[in-house]
Parts: sequence; C-alpha cells; structure tokens
Amino acid sequence: MIGVDIVDLTDPLLKPRSQRALRFISRPNDHCPEGTDDEIMYWLFWAAKEAVFKAERQRLAFSPKEIEVVYSKKAGDRLLYRGKWLNEINGYSILKKDNIISVATNSNIEAVKWKAFKLNTSNQSQELRDCFQREMGPDFQILPDVAGLPTVRHNYATKPASISHHHHLGVVAWIER
Repeated sequence: MIGVDIVDLTDPLLKPRSQRALRFISRPNDHCPEGTDDEIMYWLFWAAKEAVFKAERQRLAFSPKEIEVVYSKKAGDRLLYRGKWLNEINGYSILKKDNIISVATNSNIEAVKWKAFKLNTSNQSQELRDCFQREMGPDFQILPDVAGLPTVRHNYATKPASISHHHHLGVVAWIER
C-alpha cells in the first residue's frame, strides 16, 4: 500500500512546535538527521508518521506516538526513512522552504509517483481531485475502493493511492507498476 502527507509550513494556523511538543508524538527510537531544528523535526516526524499510517490502510485511529520513524540518510532532495507501526515501511520526505511531502509504502518506493498542487478553495478534497484529473488528463481518475479509500484509475487499471491536503497545498500519490 501507499501513504502520503503534506505539511504547508506557511500555514498561519500552524503553532510553533518545540522539544516539549515533540515528546507527544515521538517514540524512543525515532531519529532525525543531526542539526534538524525542533520545529522542522516535529513536522518531519508528523508527515512521515501520517504517511506510514496511511500506507497501512487500517481502520484504526491515528496515534503518532505508536509509529516509529528513523531517518537514515539523504539521497538528492530526499530524506530516506524506515517506518514501523504494524509492518515495516520504507519512505522518504522532501523538505522544501515552505512544505514537507512525505511518501511511504510497503512495496517498491521507486514505483511511487506523486503530484503536488496549489489549492485555492475551501473544498480542498474536491479541488485536489479536479486538479489531478485536469493535470493528468481524462484517462486518470481518483475513485474510492470498497473501504472508501482512494485509488487512481488509469487506462482501466485501478491502483492504490493516497491523498493529503493542508492549507493551500495538496498531493496525490499512487503506485505505478
């Protein structure tokens, strides 16, 4: 399966996060690259844990403190990590000046494709679906599976997908085989 999360670091509603706040979502083995400031570390962990949670596709409550995330190295613009909750999951986060995108999967991470969008309306879920279809073309659709979770249909093949939006940003990720 696949999971994705996006954090808009320019969101005026984001509250400053400190080492104290980090304790509420961290596990003892969580690890971030040396020198990462507390606020960025909080959001890197949050995005990775949310992506791991979504990759599990379970109908359980999100509890970030139950998910372990260990960032291991940087490869290009990606910070690679291993996540563990119910299963071991690989992922990466991309940290930009104004956002963090985190992707996780229990299959080949290189098979994951994603697309990020700027959003302008209050109905972000629908706008994200519309942006995706407009950008990708009429052969792509985002549809729910039997459990109501997102999938991407392309050329009559349906594949697992994940969607996230935060403030003025949204991202869709899917597995391409």
